[in-house]
Amino acid sequence: MTVQTLGEIQGRVDISARALERTVVAIAASHLGVPTKDVSVRLADDSGLLSIAVSAPVRLPPLRSLSKGAGIPARILDARSGIRADVTTIAGAQVGTVGVSITKAHVVEERRVR
Repeated sequence: MTVQTLGEIQGRVDISARALERTVVAIAASHLGVPTKDVSVRLADDSGLLSIAVSAPVRLPPLRSLSKGAGIPARILDARSGIRADVTTIAGAQVGTVGVSITKAHVVEERRVR
């Protein structure tokens, strides 16, 4: 039995626009810590690269526990980088720009044990 690399396999793989969109929604939701139902994405061609625009809330830890530099801007930068890397890895798409618009913040409250 021989193992073929992707470069040796003839043919092509097509991913429908809807499947790619749902994949990007799932990836963005994972990085922002919110349910997929709260995330919307817009995909576009950017000179041969995939342009991604995400609108979603962001999940934050309790405000008292936020350290300097761990606020919303840092979370968004991390999410953008993660979305770009995961879309490239999972979908095989060459990603150009990734824009993230935050619609609201879900602050996770501390729970006290009784």
